[in-house]
Amino acid sequence: MFYDAFIKSVFFMADIFPVSQFRRLYNQYPILIQMVVWLAFIFLPDPFTTTQQLFTTEWAILNGVRVFNNLLAILIFYVNLYVLTPWLVRRNRLSWLLPTFLVLGALMLFVNRIFYWYVTQNIANFSVRVHELQQAILQKDTQLGMPLPLAITSVLLVLVVASVSTGLALYRDRNEVKARHQQMEIEKKEAELNALKLQISPHFLFNTLNNMRWLARQKSDQTEDAILRLSDILRYMIYQVNEGPVPLSKEINYLTDYVALQQLRLGDHNRVKFETDVDNDRVRVEPLLLIHFVENAFKHGMHHDEPSTVSIRLHVRDGLLTFETRNRLFHEQPEQPSPDSGVGVQNVERRLALHYPNRHLLRLQHKNGFFCVDLRIDLQADEQTV
Repeated sequence: MFYDAFIKSVFFMADIFPVSQFRRLYNQYPILIQMVVWLAFIFLPDPFTTTQQLFTTEWAILNGVRVFNNLLAILIFYVNLYVLTPWLVRRNRLSWLLPTFLVLGALMLFVNRIFYWYVTQNIANFSVRVHELQQAILQKDTQLGMPLPLAITSVLLVLVVASVSTGLALYRDRNEVKARHQQMEIEKKEAELNALKLQISPHFLFNTLNNMRWLARQKSDQTEDAILRLSDILRYMIYQVNEGPVPLSKEINYLTDYVALQQLRLGDHNRVKFETDVDNDRVRVEPLLLIHFVENAFKHGMHHDEPSTVSIRLHVRDGLLTFETRNRLFHEQPEQPSPDSGVGVQNVERRLALHYPNRHLLRLQHKNGFFCVDLRIDLQADEQTV
């Protein structure tokens, strides 16, 4: 299709064209280079103008219209580069490029005609033959030396400018995606090395083993279940972290096992509410992304003596994941860190920015002695690529 061939040609030319030296120079003086290029573009002499036509009224009118066209083209260039094409890329609507170019061309022609009419009407008092001039401009063979009608020239200018700005936008987007993937690989390696350190507390592991020992001494029927849950947790953390996005059902099972083991050490005055409402558990999510907030809820929200409740809710509808936790804050020690700060939160925020750019919203709030987490992730794009 048109846009597929266009994108491939842009990427091919960007890869083979020797632009490294120019890129270094441009990175040093970006604004200056753009100003020089656009000034040359605006005031570049018309190659079809003869010496006899210089400084005539017709020459002044045509050059005024041409400069106005160039200014409009510059505006279209930047709007398309920074707004229109990125918007189409984010919504996977690249097939709209050609119709968009045609609309821009028609808009350019309309605005240009209004400007031309305004110019010719306002210089009529200089005895300009407006009607004859218009007829000359609209003819292919004209004494003004223009090989193409002014209308066609305006449309072609828009198509060229829009094509160049679209190519630059797509090339920049590809570089950003490549850089993001490289950073994701780095983050993945770091996660593999630091998963146990960052995502599960040694204190939790020791408490779980002590609880299992107590269950074993009591010959409780829960002993085997606790051992299996801990085994599943460790297996998930060691192996699944290397596989990228996992089915949401696995992440839910992991959180369920973690909550169940935490409940082994809780008293009757402690309550845990863990609710899941998922319309499609086959959607995929980054592993170990939610556990930090669950750990924090138990760490800051449970008290040995006072009644306390931890609420955890996971909701998925139409590809939108909503994850919420709510717990009271018991600051037994003044130096105890806040649940909305620290390395763990920074790690989650960084992973969200890498894996779900412009597709997530994270709110951490203190409300009347409670700490609340509200995380929203749009998983529809991942679901479509599965």
